[in-house]
Amino acid sequence: MVYRHLAPLLDNLRKIDFLLRVEDPAVNRGQIASDFDAELEKALLVGGGTPFEIRLPPNVPQELDFALAYGGRSVAVEIEKANREKILRDILKCHMYLHAGADFAMVVLPKNYSHSHGVWNLFDFGVQRFQECLTYGFGAADTLDRILLLGFEQFVASTNAPLSQKTRLARHA
Repeated sequence: MVYRHLAPLLDNLRKIDFLLRVEDPAVNRGQIASDFDAELEKALLVGGGTPFEIRLPPNVPQELDFALAYGGRSVAVEIEKANREKILRDILKCHMYLHAGADFAMVVLPKNYSHSHGVWNLFDFGVQRFQECLTYGFGAADTLDRILLLGFEQFVASTNAPLSQKTRLARHA
């Protein structure tokens, strides 16, 4: 349901340039920080979305990455760029956003998250967690139908090579 509504917006997304950086390789296993959230939001707004504010109840201290309206419906967007263990929490947060009035929610996940020990496909991991939610009743089916998982691939702009452990180490050696 959510993809059918957002397909015109998402199908027009193309390359999104964003900066990656490792501020301190000794902290948090050299986790990569980026401005992907802001650049994705900008691309979706340029593509036809409009800014939207979702008001969460005061007892729900969650902050969403951003929200937008498209085609008369609101979409809460949660982006998980690095921690596969937080994906299930992101799905729960989507339930909170939907309960607070969002029409849809979207979790955006990289297909090639490069870290100090290799590359993880967080999108595949998210799909597995989502399927487990459906299988084991972690969320109502009509609510889960309003959540979309969106995967993206990361590339090194100067070489167009997929971000990998090798390209990550080359940039920060």
